[in-house]
Amino acid sequence: MKNLIILLIAITSISCQSNILDKEFNCEKSTNLSELKEHKDFLKNFKINVPNSWKTNLYYDDYSSEIQSADTTKQLTKSYLLNISWNQGELNLDDTFANSINDSLRINEHLKVVKSGFGNFKSKSSYYNLSAGQHSGYPYQYLQVFIKTDVDEYIRLSSKIYGKDNADERLCESIEVFNSIQFLE
Repeated sequence: MKNLIILLIAITSISCQSNILDKEFNCEKSTNLSELKEHKDFLKNFKINVPNSWKTNLYYDDYSSEIQSADTTKQLTKSYLLNISWNQGELNLDDTFANSINDSLRINEHLKVVKSGFGNFKSKSSYYNLSAGQHSGYPYQYLQVFIKTDVDEYIRLSSKIYGKDNADERLCESIEVFNSIQFLE
């Protein structure tokens, strides 16, 4: 009986840690990311693991702190660009917010929403949006994830994927990197 209780607790804790992205984009299996390096944002709100060979830049100001990373050893259409940022500001994850993001992408970026929704990411309320279109002459996918971390703070994860070759694999790899994020208190 004791072993059954331990098993149920383990299953419950694992299911609570899962996130909407793996399920929505069919990224349940892990990829081949190796030799990872941990990066912490300047304002010490989060840390994330990215491949050691990638070029990574950090930026901060009074209201945000971000990490940008990409594999610059590959052509743009064989890699993806990541941006992970902590932002100060109130975020209401509701239909009004989703419509605002969708309208902005459609009007300003000329992108069409492919998939979007609300869910949990690392046990925190989130909204995700995958859009597609053309950018610089390439087919282009843009994934954004907004995660409410406090009353007036949120994290935005984004991945830009150019080209069609292995686009789904690159999307899943970027989600795997996102899954490595640790929110710091």
